[in-house]
Amino acid sequence: MVNTTTTATNVIPASGENYSAQEGAFEGPEKLLEIWFSPSAERMKDHQNLSSSEESSEDSNEDTTVRRRRRSHAPVNERAGLRVIPKPALDKMLALVKCTVLNVISNENVDAYLLSESSMFVYPHKIILKTCGTTTLLLAVSRLLEIAKSYCGFEKVWRVFYSRKSFLFPERQIGPHRSWEEEVTFLDRYFDAGSSYKIGKELQDQWHLYLTKPSDDVLHRTTSKVVPRHLRGVMQEHEIKSGASTPVTSDSEDPSPFGNSGYSHPDQTVEIHMTGLSQEKMKNFYYDSKLTVNGTVGGEWVDKETGIDQLYPLANIDSYLFEPCGYSSNGLWEDRYFTFHVTPEAECSYASFESNIPVEKSHNNMGEQSPIEALITRVLDIFDPTSFTVTYFTSHHKEHHSHGQMVRSMSALNGYKRTNRILYEFDGYDLVYGHYAK
Repeated sequence: MVNTTTTATNVIPASGENYSAQEGAFEGPEKLLEIWFSPSAERMKDHQNLSSSEESSEDSNEDTTVRRRRRSHAPVNERAGLRVIPKPALDKMLALVKCTVLNVISNENVDAYLLSESSMFVYPHKIILKTCGTTTLLLAVSRLLEIAKSYCGFEKVWRVFYSRKSFLFPERQIGPHRSWEEEVTFLDRYFDAGSSYKIGKELQDQWHLYLTKPSDDVLHRTTSKVVPRHLRGVMQEHEIKSGASTPVTSDSEDPSPFGNSGYSHPDQTVEIHMTGLSQEKMKNFYYDSKLTVNGTVGGEWVDKETGIDQLYPLANIDSYLFEPCGYSSNGLWEDRYFTFHVTPEAECSYASFESNIPVEKSHNNMGEQSPIEALITRVLDIFDPTSFTVTYFTSHHKEHHSHGQMVRSMSALNGYKRTNRILYEFDGYDLVYGHYAK
C-alpha cells in the first residue's frame, strides 16, 4: 500500500442545500466531467505559462511554498499543477455545483475528495468531478478554468470528457442540465471541436458522451474505412461505430495519454451503472444506530459488511454512510482510483461504480473470465441489480490494444442477458458499451 494522508471533517451538509435531498425519489445517476490540461503530469511544463500564474499569485496571499513548487515544476510525487490549488478556492467552485467536501485522502499522485454528492479527484494535470442529484456540475467549468490559469498557469485545455447515464427523473434537473442538448450547447461555449453521442437502444438506459480532440491537433489521421482483417469476423456479430477517425501515429503528443509516457498500462475507465438493486443487499446501506454510526466510521462498517474492502485489497478507502441512508466511497491505489455511490431506496435504487485501475493489473488470473468480466461480476455480487450498463473506455496502447478482445469482452455474465453492445472508436480511445438485464 502506498503512503497516504487523510484530512477529515464530520460536517454533514444541510438537507436541501448542499445535499440534493428532496421529497420523493433521489436522482442517483451522476454527471461526470474530466478536464485534462496536459496528457500527463510529466508533460505539464509544456502546457503551463508560469509567468501568468506568477503575476496572479503575486496579487494574492498565496503560500510561498505553493509558488515555489509551481515555479520549479515539482516532481510528480510532490504537490504540483492542479494539486497546488488551495482548498478554499475549490470550495468556492463546488459551491456553484451545490455540493461540499466531506473528506479528503491523498497520496503522492492524487487527492481524492469525497463530496456530499459523489467525488472529485485532483491530479497535477487533470481534474475529475462527479456529482449526482440536482447538482449543477457544468456551472463549475468557468471557475475551474479561471483557477487553473491563475494558480497553475494552464491557459488552455488539452482534452475534455463529459458523460452521464440517462436521468431517472430528468424533469427535476435545472439548467444547464435540463436536457442533453442544453448540456452540449453549454460545453461548446468553452471548448472547441467537441463531439456528442447518445449510446444505447433504450432511452432510459442510454449513456451520453461529450468529448473533444487533443487541442494541439498534430496527429496524423487515417480516413480509410477499410475494416482490418482480424476484425471482419467479430464485425459480423457486434455493432462497431466510429465516433472519429482513429490516429495511427503521432509526431508529438499521443492522444492516448499513456501511449508514450512510460506507463505499463493504458488509460482506462470502467463504469457500471446499476438499477433495480436487491433490497436484501441494500440493508447494509441504511444507517442503523444499533449497528454503527454515520459518517466515515459507518462507511468503514459498510465496506466490511459488503466486501467492498476486498475488491481492491491494497487500496486506501475513504467511505461515508449517510443518514438515513446512502453511501459513497473513494479508493486510491498508486496513481489510480475507484469510487462507489449508492442510493438504496426501492423506488429509486441506483448504484454506480467507476475505476481507472487497469483490470489487467487488478483482476487478472481469474479463471475462465476475462479481467473485465471478473471485475464486473465482483461488483454485481455486492448489489444484485435487475439491470445494469457497463462502459469500458480505454486508450490505444501498443502493448494492450486489441479491438477483437474488447469486442468479445463482457459476454459471460451469469444470470444476465445482454440486450445491447456497441464498440465506438474515438481519437485515441475505444469505448465498449453494454447493457444487461435479468
